[in-house]
Amino acid sequence: MDDEAFDALFAAHFPTVVRTVTYVVSDRAIAEEITQDAFVKLLRHWSKVSAYERPDLWVRRVALRDAQRERRRGWRRPEIEASAAPPAMVAGPEAGRSDVLAAVSTLAPKQRAIVVLFYFEDRPMDEIAEIVGCSTSTAWSQLHNARKRLALTLAEEVADDVR
Repeated sequence: MDDEAFDALFAAHFPTVVRTVTYVVSDRAIAEEITQDAFVKLLRHWSKVSAYERPDLWVRRVALRDAQRERRRGWRRPEIEASAAPPAMVAGPEAGRSDVLAAVSTLAPKQRAIVVLFYFEDRPMDEIAEIVGCSTSTAWSQLHNARKRLALTLAEEVADDVR
């Protein structure tokens, strides 16, 4: 096992995976736990996954899948879910957009993951589809539906062109 390669991958991608998962689950502590579990799974499968062209996408996909599973289980208290508070760790250009983050947190887990990956991480749709485990056309469709729901939530118009 190449410990240095794993350590480098962990150091380079752990913070961004935590950030993405935080947007999906709206709780940094739970996001860190989910991300740690994903990296443990990566370590278990490192001999196979290290040969992949992008092992970082593998761990991100595992983390997002687990985050979506957590959301579906209903692990959050109803009063916290109703408030749809944005993640507290938000910094940078999106920090002043708590209304947008609150609206994003109301989306279904897969739609939320797609929105975060597309708009907050600026990833190409082919890569997003691979991460969330669907076809590219399905990811575009999910993004379009998410944008329509966000527009309703934010009382704004949605253009037909998602890109």
